[in-house]
Formats: sequence, C-alpha cells, structure tokens
Amino acid sequence: MRLTKQSVTLLYLSSCKIFANLLFLYGFFSFGYNDSRTSTPNDIPSIIWPNKNDSEPWRFDTRRLYHKSVNKVVLMVIDGIRYDFFTESEYNVYMPFSTDLIKQNQSCLFRTRVNAPTVTMPRIKALTTGTVPNFIDLVLNLDSSAVKQDSIIHQARAANKRVIFYGDETWLKLFPNSFVRHDGTTSFYISDYTEVDNNVTRHLENELKPTADWDIMILHYLGLDHIGHTGGPRSTLMPNKLSEMDNIIQRIVKYMDSEKSELPSVLIVCGDHGMRDNGGHGGSSIGEVMVPLFVYFKNKKCGGSINEEIMQTDFVPSISVIMGQPIPSSSTGKLINKIVQNLNINEILFAYHYNTHQMFTNYVSKKGLLNKAFMDDYDHAVLYYYEWLKRETVSIKQAHRVISLYESAMNGMRNYIIGSIAKFDVFLIIVSIVLSIQVWLLLIDFDAVNIQFIKISSFVYLMLIRWAICVWLQCDSVLCEFTITFNLLASVIITMFIINFGSFDWPLTTFFKLEINDSDNNLFYVLPGILIHVLSLFSSSYIEEEHQLLYHLWTGFSAIQVYKTFVMQSYTTTAKWVVSMILHRFCKNLNIIGNQWSGVYSLGDWFRESQNKIYLSTLMVIGLCSIFYACINIYLVAKNKKRFHILSKIIFVLYFWTLCSVYMYRVETKELPVPYGYNILNLIFCLNSWTIAWYLLIGCHIFLVIKQNDRYNNKFNSAVCSMIILLMLRLSLLLRPHNILVPAVLVYTCKLLQFKSWNTLTITILHYWLSLMFFFYQGNSNSVGTLDIVPGYIGQTTYDPVVAGIHIFTHTYGFPMLVYLFLVLDQKFSGLQQLCVLNVTQSCVYNFVILLFRNHLFVWSVFSPKLLYIVIFTSTTYIFSALNVILLTLCRSSTKKELEI
Repeated sequence: MRLTKQSVTLLYLSSCKIFANLLFLYGFFSFGYNDSRTSTPNDIPSIIWPNKNDSEPWRFDTRRLYHKSVNKVVLMVIDGIRYDFFTESEYNVYMPFSTDLIKQNQSCLFRTRVNAPTVTMPRIKALTTGTVPNFIDLVLNLDSSAVKQDSIIHQARAANKRVIFYGDETWLKLFPNSFVRHDGTTSFYISDYTEVDNNVTRHLENELKPTADWDIMILHYLGLDHIGHTGGPRSTLMPNKLSEMDNIIQRIVKYMDSEKSELPSVLIVCGDHGMRDNGGHGGSSIGEVMVPLFVYFKNKKCGGSINEEIMQTDFVPSISVIMGQPIPSSSTGKLINKIVQNLNINEILFAYHYNTHQMFTNYVSKKGLLNKAFMDDYDHAVLYYYEWLKRETVSIKQAHRVISLYESAMNGMRNYIIGSIAKFDVFLIIVSIVLSIQVWLLLIDFDAVNIQFIKISSFVYLMLIRWAICVWLQCDSVLCEFTITFNLLASVIITMFIINFGSFDWPLTTFFKLEINDSDNNLFYVLPGILIHVLSLFSSSYIEEEHQLLYHLWTGFSAIQVYKTFVMQSYTTTAKWVVSMILHRFCKNLNIIGNQWSGVYSLGDWFRESQNKIYLSTLMVIGLCSIFYACINIYLVAKNKKRFHILSKIIFVLYFWTLCSVYMYRVETKELPVPYGYNILNLIFCLNSWTIAWYLLIGCHIFLVIKQNDRYNNKFNSAVCSMIILLMLRLSLLLRPHNILVPAVLVYTCKLLQFKSWNTLTITILHYWLSLMFFFYQGNSNSVGTLDIVPGYIGQTTYDPVVAGIHIFTHTYGFPMLVYLFLVLDQKFSGLQQLCVLNVTQSCVYNFVILLFRNHLFVWSVFSPKLLYIVIFTSTTYIFSALNVILLTLCRSSTKKELEI
C-alpha cells in the first residue's frame, strides 16, 4: 500500500486538528482545581474580636454551642427524582405518605437547584463536599476516582462515626474504605429498574433494628433514574416506582419514631439530579436542575413546603452543623435555616458565624477582594454579633439582623468562589486556535500544500520566544512549566507550527478562484447559509435552537429546487423534492428538542403511548421494510451487475433476518404488541440470531469487495456501499422504535443529491447540513441531557463499558456517518477535503467564541456542551476521513485517473 501526497497531507492535517482540539480542551477545562485542605475541630472559631480597640475578645464555649443535635442520620438519594414529583398531583398521588407529612408540617420540602452538568458523579461531589464540580466531570463521570477534597464523609470518619452505604457503586469509588458496611449496585445497566433497588432495600431489615450500630446510613436508589432514561417521567412504570420509594420513606420514618433516644433522628431524601421532560439528564432544563430536599425530624415540626429556593451545596454545612462536625474546608454552601431551627438561638447564631468564617477563609484563599459591598456586610455581621453576645438580654430582632447580614455576605463570597473555580489556560487556548487556523488555511489551498522538513534554527528561535513570553508575561500556563513533560509538549507544538508555516502560500485567492466563480448558482444560497450558521454560534439562544436554523435552511433549499425543477418541467424530480419536504417535516416532529419547546408533546410521545402501540407497530413495519428496500437498492448499485447469484440471495435473506430480529426484540421489550405466533417467531428471530446474521453479512460483504473488479472505482464504491448497509442495519437495532423510518428518509434524501452537476462545495455543504439535521431528528440536541444512553445496553446481560460506549457512539453519530459515506460515494477525495474544511471552519470559529465568552453567564450550561459536541464531531470527521483515505488507497487501481483526486 502506497499513500499519495494528498493522502499523506490529509492524514497529517487530521492529526494536527485532533491534537489542537485536545490542547483547547485541556486549556479550557480546569483539571487541577481540587483543594487539598481539610477542616479540623481547631477551625471552629473559639473567639470573636471585631474591633482591636476593645479590651479583649469574646471567647466561645464551643462544646456548648457546637455539638451533635441528632441521633442518627439517614440520607436517601433517589437518583433522577424531580421536584415536581413531590408537588404535582400527577405524581405525588403515588406518594401519599410523604405528601401527608409535608401537608401536616411534619417535614420540610425545599426546592433545590443543582448546577450543570446534571450527572451523578459531580452531583455526589456537590452533596458531600459542598463544592461546584467542574464541567469536565461530565466526562470523568464514566470513570469515578477517589475524592481528594474534604467532605462530610471524611469528617464523619475523623469523628469515629459509623457510616454504612447501600446503592450506586459510584459512592464506593469516590469514598473507598469509608464505610463499615456497604453493598454497591451497578449504575450503568439501565434496563434494570427492579433488582437494582431491591438490592438496596433488602438490607433495611437488618439495619432498621433497635440494635443498629450505625450513625449515618446512606441509600442511593437507581431504579427511578433508569425508568426515566427508558421512558421519561411519564412512563407507565413511574407510578409503581414512586409508590415503592414512598413505602421505603414510611418504613424509615416508622423506625425513627420507634427509637428511644433523647436526640431526634433525621431522614433526608433528595435527588442528585432531575430528568428532562423526555427522559435523560445532563443538561440544564428546569426538570434536570430542580430537585427536592425532603427533611423529617422525629417528633419535630418543620414547615411543610418551603417556597425559598436553596442550592444543593447548602446541604453540606447544614448537615455538618446538626452532626456537630467541622464544615468541609472547600464548601460553598450556606446554612438552611429550617434544618437548624431546632437549635437554640445561641447555637444558631454561632453556626451562622462559623459557616461565614469558613467561607471567608475560602474566599481569602481564592484572592478575593476585601473592599466589596458584601464584605462590609460581613464586618457588620461580626460587629453586631459581638455586641449581641455582650448583652445581658437576648434580642431576637437583633439576632435575625445578624443572620440576614451573614447570609448576604455568604451569597457574595459564594458567587466569587464559584466563579474562581474555572482556571482557563488562555495561552494554551490561543496556541490551539492558531494551530487550528493553520490547518484551515492548508485545507483551503490543499493542492498547493508542500510539507517540508523543519529547520533546527527555526525550532530554537521559537523555543526562545516561548521562554521570553513566559518570563515577560509571567503566564500561568502549562506551556510555561519547564518540566520534561511540558517541554516535550511545547516541542511538538512548535514543530507543527514550523511545518505548517512552511507548507502553504497565500490561499484565499485560490479559494475564490476555484469556488466563487463557478457557474453553479446554488452556491449563492448555500454559502450565505453556511455563513449564517457559523455566525449563529455567537448566540447562546441560537446554539440552543440550532436545529431550527438548519431545518429552515434545508427547507429553503428544497423549495428552490421545487421551483427550479417545476420551471424546467421536470415534474418527476419536483415530486421527489416535495415528498422529501414532507418526510423531513415528519422527522422533525418525531422529537421536539430545544429549550423553547421543552416539554411540548411530540409525535414520538404519541407513538409511545400504550394505547397507540398498534400505530407504532405499523410505523415499525414500514420503517423496517423501507430499510430492507434501501439495503437491496444500495447492494445492487455496489454489485454493479444485473443478474442474481446464490450469494446475493443469501445476503438478502440475512437482511430480512436481521430486520425481523429487530422487530421481535422490540416486542420482547414490550414496546410493540405481541404478534400472532410470538413463541415461534421469538425463537427464530431472537437477538442472538441478529448478531449472527450481522457478522455473517460482514463476511459476505468483505468477500464481495475483494472479488469486485478494479475498474472505475468499483472496489471502493462496493466497500463504501457495504459500510452504509451494515451501519444502517446496526442503527435499526439501536434506534428508538418511533425513529425507525429516519434511516430510509436519509437514504432517500442523499439519493436526491447524487450525480448532480453541482459544485463540489455546494454538495458538501448540503451533506454537512444533512449530517447535523439527522443528528437532531433522532432527538439529540446541543444539551448533554438529550444524549440517549439506552442503546448502550441493548443485548448486554452484564455491563461492559467498551461495548456500551461503542453502541452509544454509533447511535449518536451513526446518521452523520451515513451522510458522510454518501458524500464520499459521490465525490470521493474532493468531498472529503471540503468536508474537513467545513468542520474545521466551525471548530475555529467556535473556539474563538469560547475564548471570547469564557466568563459568560451560560458558559457551562450552553457553550461548554456545544464545545464537547463540536470536538467530537470534528474528531470523528477527521478519523472518518483518515479511514477513507486508507480505504481509497487500498481499493485504487493502478491508474491515477481512477483515484479521482
């Protein structure tokens, strides 16, 4: 195998862009923000001395003011539970016991806001450390490591408290060797919503006995979240699960009420995160960020449903105070008044003073300024508290004033501390953007690229410039850390810079000469369209509703084609474009996404209703038949022969077999009604038979590609068509049943664009739009919350993260890959090159947007998720391009003409 110059160049530029993406992510997301400080009892204030002119400070009796005020603590985390599950009659009718406790003021219900990303691991960190985890924890959620920050678990161990845990095994990874008894359950096997909770509840019989020896019991239930992933909050399985959770709450309350202890025990029920109206989580919609905090004290009134909104991190100092533990050093939470209301006024005031003092220490360590208005509130609060302590008579009014000032000061300090968590490596970010721009320029003037070897003198000069910049500007960047690792990193970057700068001439004139002067008038629509699309990245609202812009751009182009073909009296083509517009409208309505339309009833929701299973079954049959027809059609194009032979018949039977197995799998999962002869059909078309048939098809298609003649790119075309067919069959298994018609619509649309006499850039832009549109059609969006992880567990009896990851990736990016394959089938290498240009253009612009808006209010909730999607899209595109370059090289004929470069 011998790669051509163009192939080597594209492979090199692909590597450069992926490397630039990694540099940008490393510079943007803070990896080393953990605070290693740990609170000790010595950190609890022992004196208060606001004015040094006073004769002496006030000395606290900390043993009397700060001590354990509860007997046992039960923390019950219900994964994925939303706030409205406790408040809306649609849901709380299934939780009568908990609802009655709230109505009778025997418990408190707080509306709790959590920060993005709304996934389990960072939310557990927030619940235990009181900190706001970095957005990169969304990725690290897949591989949790031990928490190095101070936490309520660490403080409980230091105080020799016995902590037990049952539930999500993430806790055991975050806090290893912290529990005297534990039993973890796997959180990623989401098809299990029964046993995963029963394995937690079965321990209650032993732990809720009068002889129980624990101080803190943590339970983490996963079943409700798993139901949310598969069916959403309105799943038919949700009522039974809510009733199950309510029964467990009743069981724990009954145990607490029977305790014979001077101190009351407390039950705290909360969610780590919520769930979207359509199921899933990870984003920042109201359903995902609003969770309940239900608190019950034995024989104590609490206050019922509290209108005040609190932060999830506020749980940490509140639970620390009632347990008499030091508040974790990095906590950004402030006391929840209703939780500490059972203390006397002296203890409450001291708790607020300690909480504010702890946050002040944290604020100063983050180099916070002392001349802020909220710092004046802090000074006044300390002064008034000091005066209150020296009074012989207790003034409740003065006490409330002190509390109000402390809360105001903590709000200001908390906002600053949270804002300081993000540490951007601006130098590294700028370097990565410059490297991406180099790749972009080289791709535009691709034919003129001439990669040359670097000069040692240039390398030395740039290394000296790097040293001068770091010393002169005193940059706090990894590029200015002169260790072996980062010196090597800098050497790689500088080497790429030198190679790139020496490889291109001024490219823009070539670009306009090749493309703008072309006679294809469709270019005058798609070029402004792609410009509008790229510029829309500067708006957070347009990022959230990107699918709307793309749909209207495509609809406008389709309308132009309808008009043009009608004027040319090509009525058959006109009808095809009209049918395409109708099909695209149908696909758009299958899944309603975006913040503006969140919660709107979609066509997919209607198909999922239990009473509409017969219609979903009909849609499934139509979709599978359409895929079967598309596979045969594509196969015949690749085979390039009219006659059938025995292998073709075997292949068609295997197509039919795999698609029938898909239908029977959905019947088995109770998403479709049971057909006549179910027992026999399920035996023949089981999921194992799908696997066997699909792998047999891989072998058959490889054989056909090898035996294909080399003329006119037949071998390459056959290989690409085979990949299209195999990917479609894989997607038919992974897709939600109501999305089963979408692959056929994709094939139909791509066929409309094939063999046109249009400019390569026009066709590439249209395919680029289609790749994004079909990504959105299946229910994805620029929010992490729409990422569907259910396909990752299809066919798995035990959790395998590699298989699950491949399935999720294939399901998420399968449609864009199909569109890219059709583009390569039509345009070959030139289409690949233009596709890379479009991807790197969007990536460069968005990297600049992120740099510009890094302190934007929505940087973590809107811009960061989109950044991850763009990086994955770009990296996937370049890996795809590299594989196709290798495939082109393997399948090319001996003549250069057939390579069509």
